Amino acid sequence: MQMCGKNKERGAVEVEVTVILPIAILSVAMLLYLSLFLYQRANLQACLETSLVYYKSEVTDTYVTKDSGVAYPGQPAEGGYIGKGNSYSATGPLDPYTGTFGDRGNLNNQDAFEKYFLSVADRMLFSENLSLTIDYRNYVIMKQFEVTAAQEVSFPLDLTVLGIEKDYRITATAQVAVVDHDGMIRNVDYAIDLLEDTKLGEMAKGLAAKIGQVYEKLKGFLGG
Repeated sequence: MQMCGKNKERGAVEVEVTVILPIAILSVAMLLYLSLFLYQRANLQACLETSLVYYKSEVTDTYVTKDSGVAYPGQPAEGGYIGKGNSYSATGPLDPYTGTFGDRGNLNNQDAFEKYFLSVADRMLFSENLSLTIDYRNYVIMKQFEVTAAQEVSFPLDLTVLGIEKDYRITATAQVAVVDHDGMIRNVDYAIDLLEDTKLGEMAKGLAAKIGQVYEKLKGFLGG
């Protein structure tokens, strides 16, 4: 009778191990792949931000020309992981009024940005099922360029027993303000020059002079 009880106990342990061990293995595999997916998302975010910094440089930085893509020259020990995405040169005469109302640098170009982004992100863990959405807004004095990346990844194992779906969606968003400060200053100066030669400009000058006179009188009354 005692031996029979031990056999029952061993059988119960074997049943528990048979049930729990696969779930434990699947849980470890799930955590492993979730960590890879989190790393992929961080990598995706970094690649988006890097791409935007280089992609807009032709508009925001004087005498900078955007390269066709970002390259990583040299060996890792020599700083080979430092990207190079632009050149300090101008392809033609600088026009201070280019892009005031239009898309200077052709930023709002889906194909061009995708190629540029892929030159940065060619070392990501996963590159399949990736889509980019561009949101480009022109506010005249500044432009807003936002890109959202979405990627579908899948667990290689069936984890439905844990209540987890096979497919997983990774998203990342980066935004940058595109402002050509030199061009904006020249544009404002140009607008002021034009305004000075009009009747409205003369009225504005007269109004400013009257305001100055009133200000001086008030200062006198106040003992200033």
